[in-house]
Amino acid sequence: MSARIDSQGERIEAMAKAVEKTRSAAKRTEQQTDPAGYARFIGAEVETALDGVLDEFAGAVLTIRKDHETTAVRLKELEQAEETALERLRQEIDAAARWRRRVPWVWAGAVSTGIAMTVFLSALF
Repeated sequence: MSARIDSQGERIEAMAKAVEKTRSAAKRTEQQTDPAGYARFIGAEVETALDGVLDEFAGAVLTIRKDHETTAVRLKELEQAEETALERLRQEIDAAARWRRRVPWVWAGAVSTGIAMTVFLSALF
């Protein structure tokens, strides 16, 4: 009877080992087929694959922002230069208009000086 009990004990131990191996395999299978684990794995892989591309996009965005700021500054400078040029042109046009209003008086002065000189010189000679 002792041999029988020993043999049954060995069978029970073998069954317990088999059950433990099965349980361990089931646990590993469960971990390998865990949707959340796969999602984390896939997310990590996608992030690794996209890191370079996203870094390039970030660099491009910074370059575009810097170019936009530079363009805005240059545009403001051009607007100021244009206003300065237009103001100078207005001043030159006003000066020309004032000169045109004086031209008849200059001619009148020249003609009257010519007449006065003629009369004066004819009186001398």
